[in-house]
Amino acid sequence: MNFRYQTTGQTLVWQFKVGQRIVEFTPEAAIVLDVSDAVVEVLAAGGGVGMAASWIAAPYVERGLLVPVLSECAVDRTTITAVWPESRRANPGVKAFVAFLEEVFPTPSPWDAVIAARPASA
Repeated sequence: MNFRYQTTGQTLVWQFKVGQRIVEFTPEAAIVLDVSDAVVEVLAAGGGVGMAASWIAAPYVERGLLVPVLSECAVDRTTITAVWPESRRANPGVKAFVAFLEEVFPTPSPWDAVIAARPASA
């Protein structure tokens, strides 16, 4: 099972941490979908092994419909970054918005905490 980006048509490259290296490959998959929600639905229905964003997979993991595998090899692939012009650094509106983002997206995120709390299968 794999994911295809709608904008480019390219399939998701899987990344794994092996020691100090990052290993990448794109598996041949019988099922390739271009909607993330559909990927986890198919996986939960028994469609095989796949990768999904933690924020999409977490509710399925919490309900026991998906089980994390190879967690020790996981690569942190997502970062939310707020950028703005240096000239606005002291702007109270910018500071308030960044504080809001930190509140909405704490570290670790609630969805990552759900996945981390679930025992992984090897």
